Amino acid sequence: MSNPYLQPMRPWPSLAQHARTVLLPKSGLRLFVFDTADERDGGQAPVLLIHGLGDEADTWRYVVEPLAQRRRVIALDLPGFGRSDKPRRAYSLTFFSDIIIELLDVLEIKQVSLVGHSLGGLIAHTVALGHPERLSNLTLIDGCLSPQPQQVSAAMVFRLLPLVGERYYNGLRGHPDAAYASLAAYYLDITRLPEADRQFLYQRVNERVWSNGQRDAYFSALRQMPIWMMRNQRDILPRLEALAVPTVVVWGQDDRIVPVRAGQALVAIQSSARLTPIFASGHMPQQEQPDAVVQAIATER
Repeated sequence: MSNPYLQPMRPWPSLAQHARTVLLPKSGLRLFVFDTADERDGGQAPVLLIHGLGDEADTWRYVVEPLAQRRRVIALDLPGFGRSDKPRRAYSLTFFSDIIIELLDVLEIKQVSLVGHSLGGLIAHTVALGHPERLSNLTLIDGCLSPQPQQVSAAMVFRLLPLVGERYYNGLRGHPDAAYASLAAYYLDITRLPEADRQFLYQRVNERVWSNGQRDAYFSALRQMPIWMMRNQRDILPRLEALAVPTVVVWGQDDRIVPVRAGQALVAIQSSARLTPIFASGHMPQQEQPDAVVQAIATER
């Protein structure tokens, strides 16, 4: 019997019509994206959605269509994840930031409304610091740069250890229920998601588990983040204080992965940022409370 988790990842049904592949000539990478380019843009800057660590563009399945009623929306699989190329390399914030800028150049987008979730928030924040002129505004969802070291859970420390994390990851292969159970901490209550979502996530997390390329990218990105922060810690505070890009900091009030106090600390430093808490949500408000997330993005100025 063939392994059902080694098949190509299928898009969330309502997003399939927007699927395409974009070649980045400078980096030589092919990125999978959802792009509503043929729909109304409403005269507003396009929205680019960046997913978090170990996720894919389908995480925005309830966000893309509402936003696309008024503007172009692009959601990508970051390199190393989902259906995009997975080169063997270091997956640093600098690398991801460069990829976002190259994608904007290839799509001929001069200015964008940038939205990032979790790791995607760190990437989006990095892009904003390096290329503020390319952003009309910024939305950070349960993830941002911080001038202070973030608390790291015991489970995260475990995964940071070379080989140990990979052994755990590989150990989920052949145990689909355990792989699905590993998602629970990211939600306020995963059992409250619609049945279609739970079935989709069950299939998707097991597809991730069986991908060697995504495993390697996951642990590289995870381990590169503290290295990047240590190298840039001294410069982060003044750069955040000076960042003038209008920023909405959206945070699940019950986030157990990155607590809301991280967002509160940012808005105390970055004067251009304001906090929008999302109630009845854990680390994945774009899935648990998508209407509130859409509203936070749509009301940016």
